[in-house]
Amino acid sequence: MGSEMTAFQPTFSKPAHANPSIQALRAAARTRFEALGFPTRRQEAWRFVNLGAVITTEFAPERPGTIDVTPWSLPESLTLVFVNGRFDPERSNLTQIPPGMVIKTLADALEDDKGVAQSHLGTSAAFDDHPFVALNTAQDLEGAFIHLLPGTDVEKTIHILYAGAGKNTVSYPRTLIVAESGARANIVESYVSEDQSLSCPVTEVAVAQDASIHHTRLQEEHLSANHLGSVAVNLGSNAAYQLSSINLGAAVARIDINVSLNGAGADASLDGLTLVGGTRQGDHHVRIDHKVGECTSTQRFRSVLDDESRAVFTGRIVVAEGAQGTDANQSSKSLVRSSDAVAFNNPQLEIYTDDVRCTHGSTVGRLDEEALFYLRARGIGRAEAEGLLTLAFAAEVLDAIPSKEIRTRLENLITTRLGTETG
Repeated sequence: MGSEMTAFQPTFSKPAHANPSIQALRAAARTRFEALGFPTRRQEAWRFVNLGAVITTEFAPERPGTIDVTPWSLPESLTLVFVNGRFDPERSNLTQIPPGMVIKTLADALEDDKGVAQSHLGTSAAFDDHPFVALNTAQDLEGAFIHLLPGTDVEKTIHILYAGAGKNTVSYPRTLIVAESGARANIVESYVSEDQSLSCPVTEVAVAQDASIHHTRLQEEHLSANHLGSVAVNLGSNAAYQLSSINLGAAVARIDINVSLNGAGADASLDGLTLVGGTRQGDHHVRIDHKVGECTSTQRFRSVLDDESRAVFTGRIVVAEGAQGTDANQSSKSLVRSSDAVAFNNPQLEIYTDDVRCTHGSTVGRLDEEALFYLRARGIGRAEAEGLLTLAFAAEVLDAIPSKEIRTRLENLITTRLGTETG
């Protein structure tokens, strides 16, 4: 392995799929992970992330467990629940699946979905230079599969809930979402846990011509957990993808987001919020590839830091040669509420053509003292005033989430966290 020996030694099961191509994909991923090893801070892409707590913990392979998922459930949704990486049919709700939609476990889809899952698996999430994508791909490929047939418009929210039960468990959730031409859906992906654990999820999204997906990704794991996740998206012509990535849990949380705009007229809108306190670390690492012209992308990422925490945003926009008419905008803002907290915002542009419009703005600052004075002059205490201003800062991202139920719950959670955060 490319790195020195560590307490965390990943295990690899025997092939779970009879299909030779799936076996070959897993084998190639394992070989690549063993060559790459765990990343270190000497590598540019990982220099702001301290993985010491991950590699020095002896995480055990996923095992059966139980956890009450009621606090995070969406009762009216189509729901798949996985506990420690394994499908939990009793807590799932797959009744009244609308015509034109397939929703099932990825393991089942790879066996019986006429090749749709197999043809898309691994096409968006490359593992050549990402060890945790390689590690995930080398596992059993357990998770959710959603396939929207052409023209399907799903009114119900689709909720995929990955829960971790027990201490020092590791899981590798894998999600595959395929939206055919003209399809539309609102998909919520939740990660929760009750103790110190490690999750290494990978989500692949393929959005075909004229299709539209709103993807809400909620990371609310235990404050001692570790989360190393990836989202990879491919967009066809006139396809629309909107992501709301909310990062509220875990001691170490890094989310890699890679979006490729492959057809003219494609649009990607990415919103992200990180809330950290204590000595925790939160990281959004984003890359958007404008591979053809006449596409648009927007990034809006916000971080709120308390105590001795660290927050990182790295956002790269790459405009390929010949991609004229590109319109790409990026905004990253960090609100630092403690003199010991540190925020790193790293906007990056790579432009290989002309006739484009690419902008980025980045700020790191504290609460507006004038606004605080205004609120306090009206009889509001300082702590409450700070909370109101912080929630208003976060609302720039929260307001884009379609589900009012989720928005309200997150606002209440953030308000509570701001008043009780101890790390």
